[in-house]
Amino acid sequence: MILIASPTPALRTRWRQGLHTAAAIHEVGDRPTLERSLSVLKPAVLLIDLELPDLNPPEGLHAVLQVNAVTKAIVMTGAATEPEGVAVLKAGARGYCHRDLDATLLRKAVDVVQKGEIWAGRTLTSQLLEELTARVEERDRELAGRVTARLQRLTRREREIALLVGGGASNKEIGNKLGVTERTVKAHLTAIFRKLGVSDRLRLALLVNDHEPLTLSS
Repeated sequence: MILIASPTPALRTRWRQGLHTAAAIHEVGDRPTLERSLSVLKPAVLLIDLELPDLNPPEGLHAVLQVNAVTKAIVMTGAATEPEGVAVLKAGARGYCHRDLDATLLRKAVDVVQKGEIWAGRTLTSQLLEELTARVEERDRELAGRVTARLQRLTRREREIALLVGGGASNKEIGNKLGVTERTVKAHLTAIFRKLGVSDRLRLALLVNDHEPLTLSS
């Protein structure tokens, strides 16, 4: 099913005729009816006019799209701009185009988003990808900083053991190298796991090797 949401009957009619599809098409003209239809009908695709009363994008648009997260939405606008396009895509839309889109392109847009892809201008998608990449990099830097801070809370002996675990050494090998018993190694590992928030030596090894250098200074 395809759901069409616009306060303008003429637009709804033009989109419905332009789709020229065997799929069932349902039309709504206001936000409350749209939300009920999304919940009950669970359409595959939603064509939604940004002029819909009380939509209040992008926050309101995001809230509407959360009613049924499976439905893939294409936002239709009267004056497409990059800032608006980025905002609606970040709000959860899978497509963004002018409401006067040619019928052939409209059908193509619906087909594209049904396949799980994004329908938007090349410049717009590039800008969105750049922004998302920057956010991921910032998150990774923050995560790395928190992990490094936890690693530096280890004592010198705990760091020695952590480095040896990272190198693949067993408890017996660690004990022989450091001149301590396996029981002592296990006790240190328990403290290390607690301080770093890991549950086993494999995760400890991954943590140490992903965030080198781990220094032995006190």
